[in-house]
Amino acid sequence: MTKPPSIKVQKPAAETDSAINKEEIKGVYSIPKLGQENAAGRPLGHNKNTIKPAKPEEQAAEYIKGIHSKSWNGEIAYSMFYSMPRESHKHLRNIDINRTLALVRRAGNNTHASKKRTLSSNILLQMTNVYEAGIRAGIVPDRYTYQELIAINTDLMNFDRAYGLIEEMIQRGIKPTIRPYRTLLNGYSALVSEIDNARRLWQSMLAKIGRDEIAADESSDQPAKLDLATYTCIVAAECNVGNLARVTEILEEMSGAGIAADIVLRNTILGGILKHGGLDSGIKEVKFMVDSGYIPNSYTYYLLIQSAVSEERISVVKRLLIESVKRGVMPSVKMIRKLPLLPAEILDIVTENGVEIDMIRVYNPLIGLAMRENSFNEALGLIARMRAQNIEPNTVTYSYLLDALSKANRLNEAKLIYKEAFGEGRKLVPDTHILGIMIDTCARADDIRGIFWYKMEMERRGLAPTEVIYNIILTALSRRKQMDLGATMLTMNELMETNPPIRPSTRTLNVVYTAFQTKAEQSGKLTHAELDFLRKWYSKTSSDIDLYVPRDMFTYAFIISAFANAGLLEDALFVYSDMLKHAENDSSVRAHFTRSPKYMAKLILVCAKNQQYTKILDLWRDWRRLGIPGHEGSLRIVLFACDQVGQSTTARDIVFGLLVPPELRAVPGDPDSSIEDSAEKTHMRVIGSNGSLPINLEDSPFIHDYQPAIVSGSVLALFVGIAIKHGMIEYIMPALNLLRQNKPKTSRPILSLAGGDDEGDSHASKLGVNTRFSSDNAAKILALLQESKHESSKEIINDFLTFIEDNFPEAAPV
Repeated sequence: MTKPPSIKVQKPAAETDSAINKEEIKGVYSIPKLGQENAAGRPLGHNKNTIKPAKPEEQAAEYIKGIHSKSWNGEIAYSMFYSMPRESHKHLRNIDINRTLALVRRAGNNTHASKKRTLSSNILLQMTNVYEAGIRAGIVPDRYTYQELIAINTDLMNFDRAYGLIEEMIQRGIKPTIRPYRTLLNGYSALVSEIDNARRLWQSMLAKIGRDEIAADESSDQPAKLDLATYTCIVAAECNVGNLARVTEILEEMSGAGIAADIVLRNTILGGILKHGGLDSGIKEVKFMVDSGYIPNSYTYYLLIQSAVSEERISVVKRLLIESVKRGVMPSVKMIRKLPLLPAEILDIVTENGVEIDMIRVYNPLIGLAMRENSFNEALGLIARMRAQNIEPNTVTYSYLLDALSKANRLNEAKLIYKEAFGEGRKLVPDTHILGIMIDTCARADDIRGIFWYKMEMERRGLAPTEVIYNIILTALSRRKQMDLGATMLTMNELMETNPPIRPSTRTLNVVYTAFQTKAEQSGKLTHAELDFLRKWYSKTSSDIDLYVPRDMFTYAFIISAFANAGLLEDALFVYSDMLKHAENDSSVRAHFTRSPKYMAKLILVCAKNQQYTKILDLWRDWRRLGIPGHEGSLRIVLFACDQVGQSTTARDIVFGLLVPPELRAVPGDPDSSIEDSAEKTHMRVIGSNGSLPINLEDSPFIHDYQPAIVSGSVLALFVGIAIKHGMIEYIMPALNLLRQNKPKTSRPILSLAGGDDEGDSHASKLGVNTRFSSDNAAKILALLQESKHESSKEIINDFLTFIEDNFPEAAPV
């Protein structure tokens, strides 16, 4: 019996690859040994710090301890919750679930308004996951559980769901308090389109209170009563649609119930009058408020001045500003920024009225406004005017100046201002905020010496750097061209040495991991100290309850790349397994990996260098499950792995799965299908030299969707070698014919020769089809066929040469 020929096309073809370069791919087949530098230490999987308590009740106990501590925020709470196995959930109590929901929702409340709705959608998903996990574990929700869920749904204007949760409470036999009704009513009041729902809910509340179906906030045993906060919500709803007559009726109802309006309610009414009646009506309302004994506050004047500005009545703006100053009401920073007046005009209005007022509170917002407009000289003029009035600038004044100079990258001016204000012999003492601004200014200018000088200045003055300051320093160190991981590691370790230790944020860790990824990518290795550091920090932030840090999509990407680039397979796979668990509960992690194949490609490459061929096939299976786009360089490695572990049919099915269009795949039970019997209903048949051949495109987890673009000539050359070696020669021409069928129909010559045709390849790539079939590839396939002792080899050689001549004449071997 003739020995099957060995594969001689193990090296990839000469085409370049964007994510894995040519030299790396070639290294796969020579299997370089890892150096001792990269083999140091114990991998993450062997580190006892990464192993969580074995028993579910122990993990639940650790979670309960952390959730009721003051050190956890919403991110940490949710991350720790989903990292527990489901068996642990039944050891939690409803108070633990409620605490988790409250912390998660609070994380959304602390977000900037521009990002709040996007983040709140994710917060809602997290809270729903926690709630449903508690239900599955048999934890009975109470009114506090529902109050948190109603609040987040109201924030997102999911009003139907919020009302449904109130009904669900009642069905469970839980008597709701007035709080969830008030929350929903407040949500309705903000939208004109929801006025009918607001009115229906109000009438329902009145009826239920009369039937004692709603409890007081303080106790479920006490009947609810309408209070000022609840009345304010319905008044806001009616004011929003301009139904001021109904507002008057509600005020009379309040008076009859012995509830007096406060300035908040009066300002709510004023906002409605200004919106629907204009400025003059609003001014009359304020006069009525004053006559009734209410004292206008800063928000009252903010509403009036905002209305005057919108009506472009500048003289009224000045008059209202004078009136507010005379009443001792300082215009807020928000108001000052809206005023159509110059800073000098505002100062004149304030000073000319001779009212005793803290002038520093006037100057500081004006200086901040000048700096926002990059008017540095104007800001200095304001400071000079302060001093002429014997008003000394304070730290807030200089924080405005320094912050604006920092954002404008004016380091030298910032240093001069700092020296003038806080240098030797000065009375003013810088605080953490001021020194943080200076460190940030130096970081923007890549002034590393300056960063550490101001950091030492903090220590000299007895101030402790905050997590934000450490993040600034680490970011500056990581983006330097001449990277110094030693300085990064020392700075990071300081976080643990502080008393109490500073918990790094996700962003801080990502900055650090980015630096390690870059170092490993540039040099291909990490030192003993760097490896120990990386493993220690990943372990501690995974399992140490005091240092636990939630991970996001970038955390996994950066650290997997760092380990993979350094050739540390076991560490990379350990983090990868953590990522898969996280992706089950967080769609953003999965989304980041599905957008780019480079992370999985790096894992496959390092597996190949370590000759872990079975693991390569496992990763390729996950590749499909995660929906990651195809990658030609990794496909070549996968096919080579199939050969090494003797799974030639898997290699065949992978290639045909990528080449066969959906419309050509046999449909089970279709009378026109080429499937011949029920035993092969999950197989399709392709036409070969000797009749139809079965191909499994359904059952195998390794089959990817139709992606002919990643099946290049070099991939087919590798497949031909596998087919000859493993006795599948009859599948060669069907594969080549599928390549021909996927060739774009164009009159332009778009096929690349050995040297490549950039213009042609570019055109083909736009069509989504890979047309690279070089003369080198053709020569390799022909040589393999000529070496084959198979009885059909001569016939296939003739078919192959005809195929090249008819379809790829430019690639014909010489």
